[in-house]
Amino acid sequence: MADENVARNELNDRGTAAAEDSTPAGRDRRAERILDAAGELLVAWGYKRVTIDDVARRAGVGKGTVYLHFTTKEALFLTVLMRSQAALGAAFVRSTREDPTALLPSRLAERSLRSMTDDPIFRAVMVADTDTLGTLARSAPKLVGDLIEFREHTVTEYFHVLRQHGIVRTDLSAASQRHAYFAVVTGFLTFDRLRSGASGFPDIDSKADALVRTVTAAFEADTRPEVLRAAAPRVIDLFQRLVDRVREEIDRQKLT
Repeated sequence: MADENVARNELNDRGTAAAEDSTPAGRDRRAERILDAAGELLVAWGYKRVTIDDVARRAGVGKGTVYLHFTTKEALFLTVLMRSQAALGAAFVRSTREDPTALLPSRLAERSLRSMTDDPIFRAVMVADTDTLGTLARSAPKLVGDLIEFREHTVTEYFHVLRQHGIVRTDLSAASQRHAYFAVVTGFLTFDRLRSGASGFPDIDSKADALVRTVTAAFEADTRPEVLRAAAPRVIDLFQRLVDRVREEIDRQKLT
């Protein structure tokens, strides 16, 4: 009987969803509403406490309607996170078009750090609840197909372009340099949480300044404006392609 009730409710949800709007634009609006609700609850409660029922109530839809768009809780919250990643990537592309110094590893690192203040979703996952990041990272390969490989290729090519132009040092192998860079950035992003309860943390501007100085000293070499301008078109193309691919995946997840 319980199974029959669940099935009946899901059929009712499907009928309600169809009645709301059966057009692609309508389905997209509904999916965006669900994503907005999931993001708000992620920030307010944390990933572990939020259920699909909670998201459905917040979005004003039935539970079955959420599953019409997102097959699992992991798929839903991965899509929430991808929206933030797409926005961060698009902002990086715009900044680099306007000012090629934005492509420097130190500036990219600073952007990542400041996004914890500017983007509550990013902060909720990277700082408030790093266990969630691990959960979603483990789920990602089976849920988003080749997007993970695409992102890895983009980052590898980014460092390759910088090395070609002499913007970063080459005394380390490319693989070691990339590993060291992300270890430094990740440390700045997560260290405060590891010292939860401790006092004396610097403010965001002081942290950003320290991160920029650290990355500049450890990795950067020739940062003359003409060198950065020469590298900018390729970097912009790489990250615009990544943003486009992330957006494609978001659309695929919303309307599966």
